[in-house]
Amino acid sequence: MSNQSEYYYGQGKVFLAPKKSDHQWRWIGDVSSLKINFEFEEQYSKRSIGGRLVNSKRFITFTGGNITATWFNRSLENLKLLLRGESVSYHQSWAEEEFRNIKSGMTIYLQHQNIRDVFIENLNEHVDYIVDCKDGSILFITKPKFSRILVEYDYSGLSGISILNNEPLDLALRYEGKNIVDDKTINIELFRLSLDPIEFISLIDDKSEFSNIETTLQLLPDLSKNPKSDFGQFGRIIQFNDFNDILYDDEIAYDERYEFAY
Repeated sequence: MSNQSEYYYGQGKVFLAPKKSDHQWRWIGDVSSLKINFEFEEQYSKRSIGGRLVNSKRFITFTGGNITATWFNRSLENLKLLLRGESVSYHQSWAEEEFRNIKSGMTIYLQHQNIRDVFIENLNEHVDYIVDCKDGSILFITKPKFSRILVEYDYSGLSGISILNNEPLDLALRYEGKNIVDDKTINIELFRLSLDPIEFISLIDDKSEFSNIETTLQLLPDLSKNPKSDFGQFGRIIQFNDFNDILYDDEIAYDERYEFAY
């Protein structure tokens, strides 16, 4: 009788790696749902029986699948992958910008945000202008005497990503899971996937739970693998066997003539 449970309640971690990176796996954080959906296309040959056409043989002309997952972690690495972006970073520094024809009540936005130590010659902060340091904006209370002004300020470093700036990458996926019903380990590896463009990222929510990101990855064959190998070109599901242990009662005599076979 098999010792495998008839019930499954899965928990685990999901890792991704760029296909060309020699599988440098990265844990993508909290994933609340992970499903493999299989697809196929079919054709039928027909024959006539008693003057009526019936299907006589079925042909599967396409097999494939996709993986749907719900992500919660919005790390820069995840967003870079989901938005096909490029990493951008700036070190802390200072800048100066020129503006012309400023009027009372006008708001200008500087090139940088998260700023400090703003200086405008011949004008006084809180009298002639108000600075929003986080947004990098300046609201002018009075009209400057000169048509040209120079704004000097410091800005902090930043890390960010561009949006829709790269071609999609082929990925590999690894799921390290466990059936918590019987505490059995299950590992799944999918050799090659293509991430679909995401349809939306929620920024303002009216729900009483954390926002998630719904993703879909298309299952593709890894053409570098032999289709006749044990696990083929798409992936593998692995459940590990227990070690076979030799139990003895301390009465076995050992004459040092035997070695373990490898």
